[in-house]
Amino acid sequence: MTPSIDKQQATLAPRGLQRLETLVITLAFPVIGWIINPDDPLLLDSGLTWLLAIGPLLVGMRYGFALGFSSALVSVMLMGLEGWWYHGDWLADSSQRLPVAIALILVGMLAGEMADTWRRRLQQMTVVHQAQSTRLDEFIRHYQLLRVSHDQLAERLAANPFTLRDALKALEAKYQSLAPDDDVLRHHGSELLNFLALHARVQQAVLIPVDHRQQLQPDASTWFGGETDLTWHDPMLCACLEQRRMICLKSAMEQGINIDNAPLLAVVPLVDVEQRLYAVVAITAMPFIDFHRGHLHLLAVLGAQLGDMLKQTQHTLEGGNTDQRAVVARWVRHARDHQLISLLVTIDFSAQLGHDQTALAIDSIVSQQRGLDRSWVADRAGCSSRLYVLLPLTQPSAFAIYAERLKETLAAQPGIGEACQHVALSYQVIDGRLSARKLMLPNDQREAHHAHA
Repeated sequence: MTPSIDKQQATLAPRGLQRLETLVITLAFPVIGWIINPDDPLLLDSGLTWLLAIGPLLVGMRYGFALGFSSALVSVMLMGLEGWWYHGDWLADSSQRLPVAIALILVGMLAGEMADTWRRRLQQMTVVHQAQSTRLDEFIRHYQLLRVSHDQLAERLAANPFTLRDALKALEAKYQSLAPDDDVLRHHGSELLNFLALHARVQQAVLIPVDHRQQLQPDASTWFGGETDLTWHDPMLCACLEQRRMICLKSAMEQGINIDNAPLLAVVPLVDVEQRLYAVVAITAMPFIDFHRGHLHLLAVLGAQLGDMLKQTQHTLEGGNTDQRAVVARWVRHARDHQLISLLVTIDFSAQLGHDQTALAIDSIVSQQRGLDRSWVADRAGCSSRLYVLLPLTQPSAFAIYAERLKETLAAQPGIGEACQHVALSYQVIDGRLSARKLMLPNDQREAHHAHA
């Protein structure tokens, strides 16, 4: 397996330790010179003037411009101190020492600047890598769901109009209509288990929610098919919490997990695309004929899809401008720190559109979102509705393509058709110069680029 950028990126020491290490490295080589030649500790008369440059060079490459420049200044001060101690003059033999001092400062500055430049580029690549990984995971999950749904459709009767994807969409629509104070897992966990039992042929299982500390909550667990004795510290449960992926008997044996007298057949995590864990489903009974690789893969895919659904449901229930502004602020920070451009698209629906047409258009636009995209509706009193769409890592040149695609989608949507001309699109570039609060101001208070669908 190829290691990710996060695993390869070095972790810097605390700031205090950085300063201490800078001082130690800077003074170490003069001390070595003093040990070699006490009469000329800096070896300026021995043809080894480069010895002083090693400290600023190492410090600059390790900690950047500021500490590299500081190390060079300390080295220059040591040269002055050595001249005063041995020759009684801070500027003794300035014709020889001045070029060495300038060289020391240049070495520290150049090495530190190069280190800072490459560190910034690595941080930029890290952000892009994380975003692209999220999109890739989103695509893979939808692909696997479509493949499994197609296989099931081929096995069933042609008269059956419902597929696995249709059932997930219906379940997602139901959960998004819940009350804001509703605890989804506590009050509707049995529906999730019934869904898994129907589509994955599970006979007995328990859904165990996970708190914000990633600890199991046995008191809030929901059983399907009757309760049985289960140790909440089971090794398979612990491995699933740690690895955030499905653990079955075969994978447990391959990892050396103790499964002697294990009551569990598999543990499926409900984890979203950002690796946030909401609950685990511990399966204790299922038909032996279904306990094979393909069916276990189906369980893992369903767990990932349910995790994404819970994430979307939680985002819908929490709502609020604070969360929306925090999402925009995160990409403003990425643009400011790593020069990663994003777009904030504003879609205004004219009052000439009916309420049903507006809702249909919003649903159509939201359904085309990518994995990283975010959208939220802002209702304005006495005016039309407004939909914000955040497009991370999108250049301004892509807005025309996005607007054209929305135009074709809305024009082909039954119930909208030519009424799509009453939909106006505008966008703002998230380049780090404006804060999230200013970006989300009304149109008459901010500069935006416009287009019409």
